[in-house]
Amino acid sequence: MDPAVRRYLADLVPCARDVLGPELVGAYAAGSVALDAYRPGRSDVDVALVCRGTLSRRTSQALVDRLRHETLPCPARGLELVTYSREVAASGTPEPGFEVELNTGARMSSRVTFTPADRPAADGHFWYGLDRSILHQRGLPLAAASR
Repeated sequence: MDPAVRRYLADLVPCARDVLGPELVGAYAAGSVALDAYRPGRSDVDVALVCRGTLSRRTSQALVDRLRHETLPCPARGLELVTYSREVAASGTPEPGFEVELNTGARMSSRVTFTPADRPAADGHFWYGLDRSILHQRGLPLAAASR
């Protein structure tokens, strides 16, 4: 793994844990990092957080505030973060089902989405099922909490 990305992920997990506390079940690298295809200067960093249950809007906003690029600079093109409840992560459904979605970085458009209904339909919803399948098969564990 790229050393700058490794340091970034080592910083991201404690920030997420500070906000989510015992709700955080696990943190996983996905996408190019998990598939060993990361390219410095070109790739983004995909991270999935799994929580015990649904998050309040206040907690979701606090997570965004702690992880956005302006607070925790991402060394890649940007961070694509998605947070799921454990139930949704294990469901196998193609539905988005996320708790919060954050795209942030120096070289990508920033976007925060707190409910799947707020996600632009033109962006497609099929990505979530694919992403969770990749996470299941190749997700790189960054942190796990006791069950």
